[in-house]
Amino acid sequence: MRKADLDRIWSAAACLVLIALVAGCPSKPKGEVLARVNNDYLTKPEFDALVPEGYEVNPENLPEILDKWVSNALMYQEAVRRGMDKDEEVKLYLKRLERDYLVNELLEKVTSAVPVSQAEILEYYNIHKDEFSYEVKIMRIVIADSLSAEQTLQEIRAGADFKKLAKERSEDILLESGQESRYFARGVGDPRMGGDPNVEEAIFSLKKGEVSDLVQSQEGYQIIKLVDRKKVKGEVAMSEVREYIDAVLNYRKSQEVVDNLLTSLREKASIELKPDVYFR
Repeated sequence: MRKADLDRIWSAAACLVLIALVAGCPSKPKGEVLARVNNDYLTKPEFDALVPEGYEVNPENLPEILDKWVSNALMYQEAVRRGMDKDEEVKLYLKRLERDYLVNELLEKVTSAVPVSQAEILEYYNIHKDEFSYEVKIMRIVIADSLSAEQTLQEIRAGADFKKLAKERSEDILLESGQESRYFARGVGDPRMGGDPNVEEAIFSLKKGEVSDLVQSQEGYQIIKLVDRKKVKGEVAMSEVREYIDAVLNYRKSQEVVDNLLTSLREKASIELKPDVYFR
């Protein structure tokens, strides 16, 4: 069994323990019990919910997985014995974890069945097919805070040196100190550069020397400058990029579903913001 696979199970078990901490105490077992540590139980239904999709549990790896759960349960019980579950900072952090988990589950649910038609794929290909023949090189600035990122973009628009600001402000761990990327193609670049549909849409819409608007990504808010763009091959057949286009359109339509849901929820909600309270 690979260590990475076991670590995934360990991480999943840790998530279950965090949820149990929020609840306050272990619940009575519902279902067949696979493991017990004092009054803490792991049932078969709970275990099945923890196993990553596509991971095969077999007689050889199950004992080691359960042993990991035992270690986790022992540490959890010791944390509770020491009163760590009563610490206010811990409780607030666990509350945030629970909220984030539920939000992610909701996002998965509402975007899991977004349809993409053959006509939509063909239309996208016809509009963008020239882009698949090119490779690009970029510089970028990554900033976690949206306000700081917007300020930086305005300075660049006003004539500030991109590389200088990248050295001073960028939190990018891939392209440090204003470094340039290597050349990469659409859909096959480094997943931290290409691979993110939102980022790629921004990159491949730029002309040489042009700077993007703010691009939101998992790493933070990106400001991207296209350093160079070169043609490396002839026209790419749609069959070669069909799966990629399907993923891009699925991502785009999923974002629309989420945006529409948020708009609807905002319209129905009573919302009040009091930023001044923070500074009292």
